[in-house]
Amino acid sequence: MARKRRVKKSGPGGPPSGPASGPPSSKSGPPSRGPPSGSSRGPPKSSRGPPSGGSRGPPSGPSSGPPMSGGPPSMPAMGPPASTVPIDPEEEVFSADEDSVEEIERHDGEESDEIDDEEENLDSDDEDSEEDSADSIEMDDALAMVSSTTPSGPPAGPPSGPSGGPPSGPSGPPQALDMAAAFGAFGMSALNDDSSSTEEEESADEPEPETEPETEPEEEEPESSGPTVEHIQADPRDEVEIEVVEIGELSPLRKPLRNAVPPPAEPVLETPVLEAASEMGESKLVGHIVPHTHWDRAWYLPFQQFRYKLVEIVDDLLDLMEKNPESFPTFELDGQTVVIEDYLEVRPENRERLTSLVESGRLSIGPWYVLPDEYIVGGEGLVRNLIAGNRVASAYGGCSNVGYVPDPFGHVGQLPAILQGCGLDTFIFTRGAGPWVAEEAKGIFYWQAADSETEVLAIKQIPDYPNLMAWGFEDRQLDSKNSPNINIDTAMAKMERLLDMAKKTYNWRPEDMLFGQGSDHTAPQTTLPKLITAANDHFGKKIQFKHSSFSQFTSDIKSWIGRKKIHRYQGELHDGWDRNILSGVFSARLYLKRLNDKTMRTLTDRVEPLSAAARAYGGRDRQERLNLAWREVLRAHPHDDVCGCSVDAVHDDNEVMFKHATEISTMLVDDATNDLISAFNLHHVDRDAVPILLHNPLPIAWSGTLPVDMALPAYRCYLEAGTQLKVELSKPADGCIIQTMAALTEPQFGLHVHADRAINVELPRVQGAVLVHNLPPGIHVAHILPGHGPQNLPAKPVKTGGRQGRTDWMENGLVRVQFGRDGRFDVIDSGTKRTYTGLGRLESSEDAGDSYDWSAGGHPVEVGTGRGSKMEKRAKAVDRRICDLDDSDKRSTSVTLMMENEWLTTVLVQVHWSLPTSFDDATQKRTAEEDWVTVEHYVTLRTGSRLVEIETMINNTCEDHRLRVCLPTGLTPKKVWSGGVYDVLSRLTSIPHESDWEQPSVPTQHFSQFVSMQDRLGGLAAIVPGSNEYEVAKTDGKDGLDLRITMLRATGWLSRDGFASRRNRAGPCYPAPGAQCQGQSWMRWGILPYEGMWAQAGVHEAAEKFAANATLLPAHGKPQLNGFFDDPLSKGIRGRSAAPVRFVGEGPRPLLSACKPAEDGDGTVVRIHNPTKHEWTGRIETDLPLFECNECDMLEIIGKAVDITDQGWDVSIGSKKIVTFRFK
Repeated sequence: MARKRRVKKSGPGGPPSGPASGPPSSKSGPPSRGPPSGSSRGPPKSSRGPPSGGSRGPPSGPSSGPPMSGGPPSMPAMGPPASTVPIDPEEEVFSADEDSVEEIERHDGEESDEIDDEEENLDSDDEDSEEDSADSIEMDDALAMVSSTTPSGPPAGPPSGPSGGPPSGPSGPPQALDMAAAFGAFGMSALNDDSSSTEEEESADEPEPETEPETEPEEEEPESSGPTVEHIQADPRDEVEIEVVEIGELSPLRKPLRNAVPPPAEPVLETPVLEAASEMGESKLVGHIVPHTHWDRAWYLPFQQFRYKLVEIVDDLLDLMEKNPESFPTFELDGQTVVIEDYLEVRPENRERLTSLVESGRLSIGPWYVLPDEYIVGGEGLVRNLIAGNRVASAYGGCSNVGYVPDPFGHVGQLPAILQGCGLDTFIFTRGAGPWVAEEAKGIFYWQAADSETEVLAIKQIPDYPNLMAWGFEDRQLDSKNSPNINIDTAMAKMERLLDMAKKTYNWRPEDMLFGQGSDHTAPQTTLPKLITAANDHFGKKIQFKHSSFSQFTSDIKSWIGRKKIHRYQGELHDGWDRNILSGVFSARLYLKRLNDKTMRTLTDRVEPLSAAARAYGGRDRQERLNLAWREVLRAHPHDDVCGCSVDAVHDDNEVMFKHATEISTMLVDDATNDLISAFNLHHVDRDAVPILLHNPLPIAWSGTLPVDMALPAYRCYLEAGTQLKVELSKPADGCIIQTMAALTEPQFGLHVHADRAINVELPRVQGAVLVHNLPPGIHVAHILPGHGPQNLPAKPVKTGGRQGRTDWMENGLVRVQFGRDGRFDVIDSGTKRTYTGLGRLESSEDAGDSYDWSAGGHPVEVGTGRGSKMEKRAKAVDRRICDLDDSDKRSTSVTLMMENEWLTTVLVQVHWSLPTSFDDATQKRTAEEDWVTVEHYVTLRTGSRLVEIETMINNTCEDHRLRVCLPTGLTPKKVWSGGVYDVLSRLTSIPHESDWEQPSVPTQHFSQFVSMQDRLGGLAAIVPGSNEYEVAKTDGKDGLDLRITMLRATGWLSRDGFASRRNRAGPCYPAPGAQCQGQSWMRWGILPYEGMWAQAGVHEAAEKFAANATLLPAHGKPQLNGFFDDPLSKGIRGRSAAPVRFVGEGPRPLLSACKPAEDGDGTVVRIHNPTKHEWTGRIETDLPLFECNECDMLEIIGKAVDITDQGWDVSIGSKKIVTFRFK
């Protein structure tokens, strides 16, 4: 169905009337994403040309939350009737194979949503085709929670909203399709739709196109092996094809019944007393049936609507388990603990009931706080998640010992190290494994971390976590209060198919098998004991079933393994062989990923080190408030939230969570600073000197710009406004030079909040920026004084030049940047003598996909048809546009010198580009109507730095497109290096297309902090803080390869039916207008040419320095009404500087991941990871009180003691290792 739009036409025309007039701002936060006031879609459109003039500099305020949308509509239950499958009870299931040979599989250059509720028997040759009809339980209950209309697509016109946030959705759910089109068969039991199996059987008769295998390239610099290809699997939420026939069109032999009397309603059991399942027989094979629910806290409904349902489900669960301790002994609450908090906020009176079940081991919670996306939240996000999960679970009686991670979109290669670091040695998962998991691992393997030593026992769910949901209800909807009238025949048929799949598709080896009896938002099924008895009777001695738990299952699996040799695997789990992997979430709602990174950086770089130092110097323990800030962040980390693949209302809430965390962080920094003020010696010979603290959170020296905007005491009023100010360190440091671009302002009123009151007082302010070169690690006392800073420079000055008053180039002796007239620029590396030409090329292509996946156009799939055919070829964009190659009347560019001095120079490259307004589903083409999109690059070069820093503002007025910046490298390596979770990974530059997989791999990949290509001479790195997406592609018209970085991806759907990069929907087909990312967005990045290999060149350190959140803090008290400040300058006993952590040593260094107060308040915790292949030997030093130091795990449980010498300790950190120390 075509998406109807109201499109305002605008034709391209003349160039803009002038350049932007403001200097670049500090990196204090992302801009507002909303369009300018008075405009529904960005800057005004004009038939005469692009918008006149540029912005007045990049915005610096934080992103404000968008207005709440009306939410998704309701969904009816639906589904075709099912037929039973003939069962041969005497057929042999399979036998356990004990002769497997141990093998380590390392995929160098090979990389291996929402739920996959439908399961495909991939290779079954003897399965009868049928269409079973059990719907997801959550569909019925959702009817009561949402409105009566359902959407079929995005609203009729472009989304609109006020400045300060993304455009809001309509006031209510847009009118659209019927329920079948919105949800289809999505959410149905995996085994209840054999149409997918039928398609596989049919396709099995046709020869599959052979993919020529790529030869594994030799490693230029071996790093952590990992699957180099990011695979996307087909989501098993396939639609059952339903033929809808009007009554009038019925055959004469199929007359409608007259005066039909509906059958009597089935009795509903409320808290029944159940008969226990029969005892197990003597079968060698044991089926562990584990009742559970998978609880997406928010997704296609916002949190409060899902919690409404959660309360009823847990109410019933408590009653059921208390009345049936033997017949319903255990239940799994999805491996997370936030659901307990959510429930008890409504039902606090049930705390003891819950605690009793947890303490007895019957109700399993944790080990996670929430089930996160692993790639986007990063290493510290995962560790803090497990710490919070353990803390909450322990408070309610105990934490699960199983690393249950059912639904995230792939798994990072260092997860084994993280799990083991938190005391977990098993891992149960659904997504990400390649065909090797069946062919070689046979469903179970040891998964090794990047250090080749740490490992966990990994168990693949066959084929996914809801494989036994709605058991016995295959031919009808599962009742919200479970009916006792189940269909034993269809239930046994489902189990038969699962056993057949385990044998034929997955070659399951162990004698214990796992069956997940539950799915998304499902209640416990009271008929489970009866079904287990029936299964034991039916299957006899072939296999016996029992009510079990994840803990019992993993314990039995370990016993079965004994001394057997088990397959080993190392690398990411990000393949789409049998399940969807949904890699497009890496670029959906990038504003949310950047906000997450900014908020987490504030906590890890600013709040925690300052709090640790303040506590070590006798300050107050504020751990509970720090935990509160982290709780807000973690509640935005569930995979459906942080991935950006939910309805708009969910992501509006996410922005509020980040806002709350930032507000708490602000107060924590203020309090920690006040504690430090009393500890440090702030005295200065000039009584008029204003004290400040400079904080470098890194363990190595930092260089950069610190914004300053602070009130000064009233006695500074005698100075004239505009007086130049300087900053002096109280304790000079070798190689540290500080220059200021700050001045005094006219007195102005400001609100100052005291502990007991708030006052408005008129005071002068200092505003501007402080330029710092080589600021040592830690916290340093400095003072602001009238005057000019030092005249010496740390390196050669930055120079500019050009013809006839233009700015054509700038250079600093290390690199030279040459600006073209088409919006691109060249970077010349003086070290390697290489010239990287045409950098900054802009590319826009259509996006016919959804929030889960980008897709090319030209591949229409009829709405509601369910599963599409497998993708024989990788589809490429049908309307890919290159800015500098586009018609001259559709683009205009300008280059303007914004700031120039010997320390740094900033040049604005401004591009106005006329692009298609949207994508037309009916024609599968981009529209003829166009709007102007503005891209502004603020390009900065500093003295002494090879990094070309860029801050890019995008004003997006178009929908359904992906905007990328292309960096031609001129190199043709076989591998690309990308930052990851506690690691730097090598992946292939050419990603193969596996046409026989559920969802073939896509060329776009995830990276954190940096991505680079290199040869033996050197390379080029793109440094982009946070979570990002890249692709390696052939340079247009030239030899060599591009690094293409996604700047923005605009789509209007949560999910939709199959398209060029996915066979079927990955969730309900709801519009998500906020995902169009209209208005302003912000991206801070850099280009770094380097010599040699990335590790020796310190690319990882350069990326960390660029991302670090260094700070300038006022070090005086609060002002009184007379304009003077509370506290006199103090002479504290802790000196004038203190480094919580400092690295001493040469060579490729490790990275500091955390410096934080210990969770129990006793000491300081430091976590370090080494992402290189080189062992690092050196020292870790601290200026904080140091009496003892121990190694500890990630839960901060103390281990081996460490020898202390001279305020530090010697370390040897191996390649790819993650180590944690605790000292006091």
